Amino acid sequence: MMNQTNGWMGGWAGGGMWIWTVIGVVVVVLLVVVISKLSKK
Repeated sequence: MMNQTNGWMGGWAGGGMWIWTVIGVVVVVLLVVVISKLSKK
């Protein structure tokens, strides 16, 4: 279990960390758009 977890985390931290950054930015943008639409109503 530990080996699988370390390998998975190591893979994400090594080459896939930018994916989480992109996802985070997209989620923030979507939240801002939704909030702005709700506040306009």
